[in-house]
Amino acid sequence: MSRWQDVRWDWHAAREAVGKLRQMAALIDAVSGQQARAAHELLQEWQGPRQREWAARHAAVQAEACRLRERCLQAARAIEQASDRARAEQDRIDRERAAAQQRASYDGQ
Repeated sequence: MSRWQDVRWDWHAAREAVGKLRQMAALIDAVSGQQARAAHELLQEWQGPRQREWAARHAAVQAEACRLRERCLQAARAIEQASDRARAEQDRIDRERAAAQQRASYDGQ
């Protein structure tokens, strides 16, 4: 077994997850915006007895969409940070491995 074990990290899966999470956040943002515009138009013309109740429910849905969007972005950032740490650790291992190989070649001369 080698003294320097490579970092076990699925770089492709991490990049894909970050991309999908950002894509989902953008989709939530777009749909939420469409719903907000539609709700605004509806509420301008609606004066029924349940208008306030519906508006409150819509506001709660919009707030949850905003929280979900933020969670997606936070998860994407967390994966990016973990990838950065894994990359830094792999770079450190590679430097140590190269230095040891260089020392071994000098010792063999």
